[in-house]
Amino acid sequence: MRRAQSDQHSTAPQAFPPVSDPGVPPVGSPSSGLPDPSQQPLSRRARRQSEHALTTGGIKSVVVFLVALLVFGCGGYAAYSMIVNRSVPSLPIPGAAPGGSITIGLTTAPESLDIRKQDGDAVAQALLGNVYETLVQRGEDNTAQPGIAKSWDVSDDGLSYTFHLADGVTFSNGDQLNADDVVYSLQQILQKQYVGASDLTNLSSVKATGSSTVVIKLSQPMPQLPWVLSGRAGIIYDETAKVNYTTNAVGSGPFTVESWKKGEPITLKANTSYWGTKAKIGTVTLKYFDDATAAASELKSGDIQALMPTDATNANDLKTQDGITVAQTESTRKVVLGFNSSADSLFSDARVRQSARMAIDKNAIVQANGAAETLGGPIPKLDPGYEDLTGLYPLDQAKAKSLVSYFRLRTMKLVYPSSLGEQIGQTIKNDLAAAGIPVEVSMVDDATWQQTVVQDKQFDLTIYTMDSSHDAGDFVARDNFLQYTNAEVESLYAQAQGATTSDDYANRLREYAHKLSEDSPADWLYVERPWVAYKSTVKGLPTAMVDCYLPLANVTVG
Repeated sequence: MRRAQSDQHSTAPQAFPPVSDPGVPPVGSPSSGLPDPSQQPLSRRARRQSEHALTTGGIKSVVVFLVALLVFGCGGYAAYSMIVNRSVPSLPIPGAAPGGSITIGLTTAPESLDIRKQDGDAVAQALLGNVYETLVQRGEDNTAQPGIAKSWDVSDDGLSYTFHLADGVTFSNGDQLNADDVVYSLQQILQKQYVGASDLTNLSSVKATGSSTVVIKLSQPMPQLPWVLSGRAGIIYDETAKVNYTTNAVGSGPFTVESWKKGEPITLKANTSYWGTKAKIGTVTLKYFDDATAAASELKSGDIQALMPTDATNANDLKTQDGITVAQTESTRKVVLGFNSSADSLFSDARVRQSARMAIDKNAIVQANGAAETLGGPIPKLDPGYEDLTGLYPLDQAKAKSLVSYFRLRTMKLVYPSSLGEQIGQTIKNDLAAAGIPVEVSMVDDATWQQTVVQDKQFDLTIYTMDSSHDAGDFVARDNFLQYTNAEVESLYAQAQGATTSDDYANRLREYAHKLSEDSPADWLYVERPWVAYKSTVKGLPTAMVDCYLPLANVTVG
């Protein structure tokens, strides 16, 4: 419906002005640095002109138009669109609806379906890759893959990315998705600071140079840009859709939202007009449970067909059930023991930090957790730059004790969220005591932890989770609450950020992570490997990042 307009518009590319401050002023203000949305691009202006023609062309033209719609239906609409808009409309051409259904048990329900504004992983887990699609698709190995952008080119200096859109991409309402929608979506994300906006750094301009080509220019290299655009920052919205985002959605994905009310399951239906490879199952119901045991019981009874994820206790029980498969998946969620490295802390000395790392039996912690794998550095397997660094500081309590024998150690204060459980804190306390490092443990609620550790920095050690992918740079951020500084390590990270190719980026990150782990601002205890359980007749479920990204188009039952 907008292709001809977009083709016409391609001779006057839509600019995306520089963005230098994440705290963007109100839209349309003189200092915002972003265009006033009232100054619409040509495709929208052409639509307004068409609407004006209807209202000013006299009663006769309106009557003729309405009669045409009644008589010819979609054919009349198509003819009208070709005359007024000078374009061939993009009408959905539905295929056969796939059969089958599945009900999947999940643990955290979204408060809203508004993926633009709703924090947390629950709404992304439900909708990203299912209802909404991103400019670049995210693969099971957490790498950027072709999607709406079938390919992209990067300039030699790493400052220009040209994305080539796939042909025939449509939204679920039948609107064509083109380069204007991509530019519009990036504008909205940054102007309105939607979730994911903070990941879009260094953008200088974005232009639609045709109906199917988008050029993004950067002020500095950003080698992770394609991956960033495979997450919330890369969601493509229909600029003309009229939708209540709180309870519904219009996306370009293989499913649509059939129904949802807060506190109830989400029902997804296969989008029979989907532009790509269509979903293999007709209906997906996402059912949310507060009680993991109740969810496991429904899997046993057959009321649900999958749990994504389940806890270790129920996983062990479900392993004994006929017809149920239990497996571990990969994730990037890390559990870290952080040291307060401020100048007045004993942990400002690397030898004390390294001693603590050698004193702690990470394998025992992993075995007790039941859904984890040891991790010796800041980068997990699913992120670029991964290297197995578990051998840097293996368990050696005698050496650990020797390292700190020259220090007069007071009792160290370990403060961490009670949600991580008592066992992990007691294990660390006992292991450090065996190496001559006395520890006092305080388990607190999340709000108290934020205030005590992150804000007031009143701690010696803390245990916390790092949920995000590509977050290895948090340790050298200027506002890191561990108060860690090391000029050499910071320089290595800056060099990685300046890489102009993905291979160079991964190699430089690997060097940074190795040096960071050697210096030990933290002990990376483990990376989670969540358990999932499902009926053995279910095929095609995702095997990675299921806590935040759960694309379901390949799922079949039976």
